Amino acid sequence: MPMRKMTAPRAAGPLGFLPLSSLALALLASMSIHARAQTAPGKALKPPPSTGALKVSTGQPGSVVFINNVRHGSTNDSGELDLPRARAGAFPARVRTPGYSDWTGRVVIVGGAARTLKVAQQPTSDQATLHYQKGDALRDRGKYPDSVKEYEQALAIKTPFPDARIALARSFIALQKFDEAEKHLVAAQKESRGQSSEAQTVLANLRRNQGLIDESIEEYRKALRMARNVSPEAHIGLAIALEESGETEEALRQYRTGIAQDMDTEPILYYLLGSLLEKEARNKEAIEAYGNYLRLDPEGQYASAVESIIARLKEEPDNR
Repeated sequence: MPMRKMTAPRAAGPLGFLPLSSLALALLASMSIHARAQTAPGKALKPPPSTGALKVSTGQPGSVVFINNVRHGSTNDSGELDLPRARAGAFPARVRTPGYSDWTGRVVIVGGAARTLKVAQQPTSDQATLHYQKGDALRDRGKYPDSVKEYEQALAIKTPFPDARIALARSFIALQKFDEAEKHLVAAQKESRGQSSEAQTVLANLRRNQGLIDESIEEYRKALRMARNVSPEAHIGLAIALEESGETEEALRQYRTGIAQDMDTEPILYYLLGSLLEKEARNKEAIEAYGNYLRLDPEGQYASAVESIIARLKEEPDNR
């Protein structure tokens, strides 16, 4: 039997516990520090070959937008979400707004063109759904114990409810209650007849946060097979685990794939990519990655630090 590679269990951080578009700050805390990538690991990341601009308008703030089962952010105070580099194609879409029933449909994104998707949703009085939505809102704000109470109330009203179980597991991982998290992930897979790639991804997150790096890599790869290789969360989680295992080139490929599938919306992913490239003394590539971080979040909490890193890297020799 092969040896299991273990590291110390991680502190809580959102990659283990939140959908991708909610990752930003906790991703940094968790570091020890829905397609394949379009570029080779040694080359600078370029945008997908065919993209278009998409604006989603719900008229409600905080509406979460999913395209091709990938979460791409939430609407602003004006009820709009702009995706300036959305991958061209026809995809299933879903919008989740607190207090409303989910909207589902399809969206067609045309390369080089811009379009607006206007979504109308119906209010819901379903108490299980309302508790589940409230739990998500609390978890997004890092209020994990309170979110647990809401998810448990949702499950007390309605079962099966695999989405609530997966969300509850994310909160339990954040609280480092790993046994409770695993119990609900097993139940979620049973309720979804073993077809939930999200539950599988969260199980991989759990293994990584337990320090079982080799096991987490196996679980991420299984999640990607289930998701037909379209899961930014699984790609990024796999990249982090591979980086910890010293598999740099494969980690870089997974980071690039996750960024491409996220449609260039999450600046922290560029930070992680830049950090690994910096460690490898691939300074030109690191500078480009950090530059993309600043492009997406020029006034962010880490912007000044990233600017300093870029200035330093420009003065150092490149390993490539």
